[in-house]
Amino acid sequence: MTDTGSYEEFLADHEELIESLAGMGWTPAEAYHRVTTVYPHAPAEYVLQAINSGRWTFVGRKEQLFSNTMTAAALWYAVAVSYDLPPEPDHAAVTLDPVIIEDVPRLLDLAGVTRENTAIIINKVGAGLKYLSENPYTTLEESAYDEMLENLPSEALGISDEVNTWPPTRYIVEDRLGDGSWSQALLRVGICPTDFDDRDLSLSGSELSDRTFRNTLGEFLSYCIRYDRKPSVLLYGSWAVSQSQYGRVPVLGAVRAKYGTWYRALRLGRRLINDALKMSNAQAVPASPPGEAAGSGGLAIEEIKAQGIGVVETPRLSEPNAERQAWTELNEAMTARLQELPWGQSLRVYYLSEQVLAAEDYTPYVRIMRSPGGWLCEVSAAESFSTLAPTIDERYLQEHGWNKSAHNGFIAYSQNFFEVSQAGFALVGAMRFGQGCEYPEYFRSDDPANCLEADGPNPDTGAFPIIPNS
Repeated sequence: MTDTGSYEEFLADHEELIESLAGMGWTPAEAYHRVTTVYPHAPAEYVLQAINSGRWTFVGRKEQLFSNTMTAAALWYAVAVSYDLPPEPDHAAVTLDPVIIEDVPRLLDLAGVTRENTAIIINKVGAGLKYLSENPYTTLEESAYDEMLENLPSEALGISDEVNTWPPTRYIVEDRLGDGSWSQALLRVGICPTDFDDRDLSLSGSELSDRTFRNTLGEFLSYCIRYDRKPSVLLYGSWAVSQSQYGRVPVLGAVRAKYGTWYRALRLGRRLINDALKMSNAQAVPASPPGEAAGSGGLAIEEIKAQGIGVVETPRLSEPNAERQAWTELNEAMTARLQELPWGQSLRVYYLSEQVLAAEDYTPYVRIMRSPGGWLCEVSAAESFSTLAPTIDERYLQEHGWNKSAHNGFIAYSQNFFEVSQAGFALVGAMRFGQGCEYPEYFRSDDPANCLEADGPNPDTGAFPIIPNS
């Protein structure tokens, strides 16, 4: 595939490829990304024109500019603009988290932004993140963000898809990242909140030891494995300020101040954990990997276990406090997944008990569809299962607002929610009390047939198998 010839010639040569992409069920954004990745010299405008021509039906809608990554990028970009920082292309190229360097340019490209302007934006995002790592107590006032929107730099003018514009309004930032709070949104992306004086927090990197971060990262990685999530910078930011973790683990701003970038912190933290595990038979384990400055000294493996580092020893759910925390984390994980679900897309939730795994009957217990009207949730009843059926507590479901109806030949209970937190809480409750799903670690989103592997993580998805309690 070359960059010569007309659009008609391009289409004549490659219409079979476009048709195959549509037939595989890829979204327009996924199809565009696949073609331009595999054929780097393909005329991007021809690829985009073919995908949007209407000749082929692609599933879903085009990705919107209002992803969590794009919303966070707007805040980091605003720091650079508000503090008049020059672009930092080297810092952006070397240190940006993979989800940022992949998603932001791709979505800006789909919105018609030139490569030159995309480079300026991403380099200013890098500048903002570098400045925050060096000055962790830097904040971003609401008025400063609004002023930036009123006087956008030339590279950010007129960025929009068919529905939205970027950078988003302050109210959208608050809604997507802060549950209605500007300070909470800042805290999740590693910016000092405007009400910092009212919070009992530290953002100083010098107060965060390698030992503390190692234990925190172990717990965070266990959370990611349990809920099949990638350890991205935004996920850590949200996890660290969740109800079960807030005040107990370092926030993203402190981690960035300590290690410079999230990616570097993740890489070094994994080495710290691996070194601890390799030396589990020794009297003590290192607090820093070779070549790094030592922290506050060694730590015996027994002490690591006592502090509950997740990759060493998972909590025993027979303990009341551990079980409560596991359900709290599950509610938060469910809410986060629903918040990230694009309009027009659906999510399925499975319960992978020992019996389900043995029978390989991966029928979803719950289906969720997001629309402009909220989250439409459907709980499957016994008739929808081929070999294994949950024990349906019809009374519980009806008392909690679930409406019984026949759908596609089987009985289901459905309910529509306008608040994502209500939807997440109600779904966990419906599965736990309405379908007898008693163990939080058995919950799983996405298709388990594509995620489960007998001897380790799936090489394509990176997902780990669910290991039931003995």
